[in-house]
Amino acid sequence: MDKRKGRVQPIRLTTKFFPLDIHKSMFINDLMITIPQYYAESWGKAILSRHNSGNNSWEVEINYTTPKELNRNTFKFKMKLSLFSAKKRKQTSCYRLKWDNNFAIQLAKDYPKSFVRSLEFHIGDEYYKNQEFTEFDIGGFKEQLQVKIIWEKGLPQITIKEFFRVNEKTQGFPKIYKELSSYLITDYLLSSEEELLRRIQVTKWKPRSEIGTELNENNIYLLLNREQKEVYFGETKKSLSKRYPTSQPHHSFDQWDEYSIIQLPPETSKHSRLLIERVLIAVGAKLFSNTLYSEEPVLDKNDSLTLKNKKK
Repeated sequence: MDKRKGRVQPIRLTTKFFPLDIHKSMFINDLMITIPQYYAESWGKAILSRHNSGNNSWEVEINYTTPKELNRNTFKFKMKLSLFSAKKRKQTSCYRLKWDNNFAIQLAKDYPKSFVRSLEFHIGDEYYKNQEFTEFDIGGFKEQLQVKIIWEKGLPQITIKEFFRVNEKTQGFPKIYKELSSYLITDYLLSSEEELLRRIQVTKWKPRSEIGTELNENNIYLLLNREQKEVYFGETKKSLSKRYPTSQPHHSFDQWDEYSIIQLPPETSKHSRLLIERVLIAVGAKLFSNTLYSEEPVLDKNDSLTLKNKKK
């Protein structure tokens, strides 16, 4: 605080850090940022000249500090800094830093205002674009991080910490989080470890057109054509928006027009997820008409469903 009553010193960027607006791609889908060109240029020719097609990717463990209001705790997260190639772009505009859900979850916890704004823009993507709104037109102030990347012995050392965060008193979002509890990151924010391990969530049947809004990962899913009485069981580590982009046809059952998701606890392994899928297929093949088993199904084809899975 300034010694003069009621005055606050302006926020200042720490030396060798660059400011970073907290945006949707840091929570959803991409989970990455592009390093500003001017900042990469500051590394100098001696460092940049060593980066080429044989030396363009670095696995790093970054130091992350939570905001001042959250006690400035320090955590380490694994990330990947990479140099990609692009025509008509300088080398210094082609550095990216990418992470996994663990860091996205931490950011959502520490910067809930930005997280909710990101979800709102993602879910209302078409509407807001038609209004010619950007993500930052929703929810007020832009919160910011500050990032430092220095090179030691040919390896990047990365630090990320708070630059600007909306005051805690204005972040009353508990009801919104509960309403958005079907989303993976929100689930982490509201649930204890025991609740996460024992919980599964089953959605209502939704039209195929809504699949682009699905962010859940680690799923069993059901695809349905109600009119043709056809069903398909599947599993995926990815979210359904990534597994079945709207422009991509299904490999064996593209006639589906509804879906339902069974979200498994986040710690469910790939082996367990595959086992659950195979059990569902086996049960479905016993009950429904299918091409997987030679024996007659229990339920009559005219009054039941047809299983569209082609592999057990």
